[in-house]
Amino acid sequence: MPAPILQKARTMPLKAVLMALSVAVIWGINMLTVKGAVGEIPPFMLTTIRFVAVAILLVPFVKMPREHLGKIAITSLVFGSLHFGVLFFALSLIDAGPVAIIILLGVPFSSMLATYFFDDRLGWKRLSGMALAFIGVTIMFWDPTMTDLQLPLLLVVFAAFMWAVANVMIKKMGDINTFELNGWMALMAAPQLLLLSLIFEPHAFEAVMAASWVAWANLSFTVIMSSIVAYGFWYHLLKTQDVNVVVPWSLLAPVISILGSFIIFDETFSLLKIIGSAVVLCGVTVIMLRKPVHRKTQGMD
Repeated sequence: MPAPILQKARTMPLKAVLMALSVAVIWGINMLTVKGAVGEIPPFMLTTIRFVAVAILLVPFVKMPREHLGKIAITSLVFGSLHFGVLFFALSLIDAGPVAIIILLGVPFSSMLATYFFDDRLGWKRLSGMALAFIGVTIMFWDPTMTDLQLPLLLVVFAAFMWAVANVMIKKMGDINTFELNGWMALMAAPQLLLLSLIFEPHAFEAVMAASWVAWANLSFTVIMSSIVAYGFWYHLLKTQDVNVVVPWSLLAPVISILGSFIIFDETFSLLKIIGSAVVLCGVTVIMLRKPVHRKTQGMD
């Protein structure tokens, strides 16, 4: 386990550390399963099925969180359609490796939003880490093999920002059952994504009927392990731990995704992709090493 993760682990109880580690491993594998599934099922329809399945598995067994329904509805748009829908669409167009790196921008985005909403001060070192992360992504954009893929890459950046926004929204909800949140958000997100599929994917239902058992196995992992298990853990961590302590654990996920993409999809990285990825990882690591400081605290971090 990388040293920065070990340092962060000391600030969290063992149970929280194990939950965060489990989330990272599941998300790392999930990037690969989604990439495999969108090869057969169109991305918006795939995301629709994912949320329908989550809603069926959870909503009948949890209470309706009436006092939070308005906030959950907004979160379903941000997290369901604008994060997952956009991310799955981008994955249908480009390799999983670059997506796994660029989605790390969710870490600096989350830190910036936490600074505004939770009174955390960044300090020059964490600001430098953010700058490195964005420079690394820019280097990846310069790669000649990415010339025709600028829009999908920008969509991944957008999805990363929506993930950060959703993290803050969930944190601000306060005390809410994680399965209630997960189930009802899925129920609200599914119709949005179905509408997008009907508009942009006219042959989606035919593709679903023709999908192989491998695609359905990939989707099952996404539904059960990522949507229910991993995000159930994640919501709990966001409620009980500092955002800037929890979010950096996501750094482990792309390492697993990249290794898997080499082995399973035979993806290759050019020099600029390797340099850009290294710069992004360095930037995110700098952010992870710095403990959040509240504005009223004296001194620079």
